[in-house]
Amino acid sequence: MTNHQLSVQPSARRDALTFCVFGVVVFALNVFLYLAGFELPQAAWGLMYIASAALFLLGIAKLVEPPVSLLISPREIRYEHRRGNWHFEWDNLIRFDIPRTHRGTELEELPYIGFRLKDIEPILDTISPRLAVHLVSEQRHLLAAALRRELPDADDYTPYYDIPSSYKTASGKVYRGVQALFAVRSEQLRDLLGYDLYVPASALDRPLAEFCQWLREAQSHRHNVDQL
Repeated sequence: MTNHQLSVQPSARRDALTFCVFGVVVFALNVFLYLAGFELPQAAWGLMYIASAALFLLGIAKLVEPPVSLLISPREIRYEHRRGNWHFEWDNLIRFDIPRTHRGTELEELPYIGFRLKDIEPILDTISPRLAVHLVSEQRHLLAAALRRELPDADDYTPYYDIPSSYKTASGKVYRGVQALFAVRSEQLRDLLGYDLYVPASALDRPLAEFCQWLREAQSHRHNVDQL
């Protein structure tokens, strides 16, 4: 086993500086037109200021994202986020793929890659509370989509959004607080979609299908990552 690792740079960071520059340019143009005495409707001035601020803030939001979203070593996969990280060893992985939901008689791919684990405890023991809370919030729409498509005849979805007081793993270990909340959400998504952990497509550096194929190659050659 080597000490080498592969890194994935998120597509969400692309063009960050471009957005910032365009925001500054639009703002400067707005100021120039105003000082030059150009007469524009008040709404037009407001829209230009809003556009410049939106472009600049979007660029800043991209810049604060970690430069690397996934670190893949012969031993483990690590997901990096500005609010923390989670990681698991390859030996704890059952499978990974693009999660799919039923839409009529067809299956529709969701913009994530999902990981199914043998044991969720190592994640619960190491995930930061800030990241756990963020992921639960971020994945509300994923849960909602899964419920609508996988349980369309259900009368009440309220239990899926209740805050648990505790969570007990198969080994008997009890978690509380945000760890219990994250564990329950992971269990719900596993039941509905088949996976415990989800990485959004925006955190990857290539299309989902291509990334899955690349990751399978990394898995098969993980003791010699220099081949990739």
